[in-house]
Amino acid sequence: MNQQFRSWVFWLIFIPVAVIFFSRCANIVPPGGGPRDTLPPVLLQAKPADSTLHFEGHKISFLFDEYVELDNINDKLIVSPTLKRQPIVTAKLHTVTITFKDTLKPNTTYTFNFADGVRDLNERNPIEDFQYVLSTGNYLDSLQISGRIINAEQGTLDSNVAVMLYPGKSEDSIVSKEKPLYYAKSRHDGSFRFKNLAPGTYKIFALKEEDKDLTYSSSSELIAFLEHPITIQEKNISDVNMLLFMENDSTIKKPEHVDSLDLVELEETVKEDSKKKKLPKLTAQAKLDNGRQELSEPLRITFSMPLKVVDSNRILLQQDSTLEQVEFHTHLDSLKTTMTLIYPWKENMKYRLIIPKEAIKDTASQVMAKSDTINFSTKKLVEYSIFTAKLVISDSTRQAIDDTTMHYVVQLVQDKAIKYSGKAVNGTWTQELIIPGEYSVRILLDKNGNGKWDRGNYYTEPKRQPERVILLPEKYNLKAGWNNIKTLTF
Repeated sequence: MNQQFRSWVFWLIFIPVAVIFFSRCANIVPPGGGPRDTLPPVLLQAKPADSTLHFEGHKISFLFDEYVELDNINDKLIVSPTLKRQPIVTAKLHTVTITFKDTLKPNTTYTFNFADGVRDLNERNPIEDFQYVLSTGNYLDSLQISGRIINAEQGTLDSNVAVMLYPGKSEDSIVSKEKPLYYAKSRHDGSFRFKNLAPGTYKIFALKEEDKDLTYSSSSELIAFLEHPITIQEKNISDVNMLLFMENDSTIKKPEHVDSLDLVELEETVKEDSKKKKLPKLTAQAKLDNGRQELSEPLRITFSMPLKVVDSNRILLQQDSTLEQVEFHTHLDSLKTTMTLIYPWKENMKYRLIIPKEAIKDTASQVMAKSDTINFSTKKLVEYSIFTAKLVISDSTRQAIDDTTMHYVVQLVQDKAIKYSGKAVNGTWTQELIIPGEYSVRILLDKNGNGKWDRGNYYTEPKRQPERVILLPEKYNLKAGWNNIKTLTF
């Protein structure tokens, strides 16, 4: 009896302990309390070795000091010169293997840039800028071309942009027809570098694209180019700055002017099935800051439905308590849902806007649900900031441009949007009525003097580089009631 009881107690204790023990053994965990592994894998051996000559194989392998995995390797691995077919890259335990689908060209230096596409399995620490080179001939090409990719309109350094080299005698359309001979990608600081190039003459392009097919195939893609091919023989070439731009502007829609006629009938096709449905009521909403209008901006009225008819003669704008009626101008945006009312507002003044319901019709020909009266007032001058810029051209900028004919436009920017801009006169620009806030400053090198940024042309003759914008590093916190005078060196 006691023996049976002891046996029963033994198994009762042994089974839970065994389950816990073996479940722990099945999970590989780092030692408790130890430091977290932050080091990337270390390459122990490459077969064949880096910088190998006379390569004739179809496979390369890399042995690391720990388990490794691949991260989006088909996008990150860059092989130059480019191959017709992407090689197969696999990772197993400590080894990464590249298997070629194509036969490599004779007497050619090939570079393999993995970027950060190889990392350890446990903590996923990547090997930064992992590169490898070999030659199918009896020497390694060693020339380099380096530079920066700059977004021409914003003045920012652009990353993850494909920079591409083609043979110097290629036709202009080669960038849309074939993949490049060599390509690289710009880093986080906008820099790019081609290594192990063969001597020769090259056309150079840069593309920022979504489909990543390395061809200029869509008007939504950004392109950069140099007007003339570059020749590299014995010395490396550096400081190749390329201005990235969108050649065709397919996104900007110009507002339509409404004041040219007292009654504007905007063409719109209304589907028959929409007539059978009960449509939402047509209403208006003014964009105001707690019932107050900015002095430097137009009044914007947003409607709940696209408009078909705007009778501006029926709309009244009254000023002050005397209800003096004043004249104004209006525009309708391309979506036909926002009406912009333009008037030289007076500070700290009361206004009343009266919109009779018959003055507005939507595309279903229904009038507003009711006449609308919008009461508002304008802000005071002391609620705004003033910014004065005194421009100083640096020696490096002066050498790069013809400053005797160049015009300069100062831009105050928030969230990449230009809030205020104007031409500098005798090196000075002043902007009043600035809404307080933090602003970046950009300088537009306005070559044609039209006061705005002009995009470049590649496929439209004559070819033309975009105008350059310089983004200054410092941001300015412009406070209400302050006159900010700043010297800007660029």
